[in-house]
Amino acid sequence: MNLIKWDRSDPLTSLTHIQREMGDLLDILSSTPKIEGYVNVEFPPIIVSINEESVFVRAELPGIRISELDVRVVDDVLTIRGERKAAVTDAKITYLRRERNYGTFARSIMLPEKVDVEKVTASYKNGVLTVTLPKAAEAKPKQVVIQKA
Repeated sequence: MNLIKWDRSDPLTSLTHIQREMGDLLDILSSTPKIEGYVNVEFPPIIVSINEESVFVRAELPGIRISELDVRVVDDVLTIRGERKAAVTDAKITYLRRERNYGTFARSIMLPEKVDVEKVTASYKNGVLTVTLPKAAEAKPKQVVIQKA
């Protein structure tokens, strides 16, 4: 890391530099070691959305077969586990750049609502896993009828 002299005459430039450095530090601290000692962001990347009826979780899992996935809901936690297997080649290969990791992974997500575990479904298309988690009856909003006294 290079030290940069603080230019007191330009506080905006200095502030921008400090914010960038702090952002880089937070990125490093929030990254977790993953497969084979590489450091990267959470895998798989997910999108969690919700409507009145269900919670939806979409996970990007390119190159992973359905048979290599395990999806479970326990209490209020959805866990996606799997394994991405490396391509086996006969030739000895030296990697010049390798941004795609191989091995086992697991990602657990605390669900924002109680769900009906018996009605959870999952589909997998074009490397995207979509898990639909219908809300439990007690989690759905209810219209209360006001009685005339």
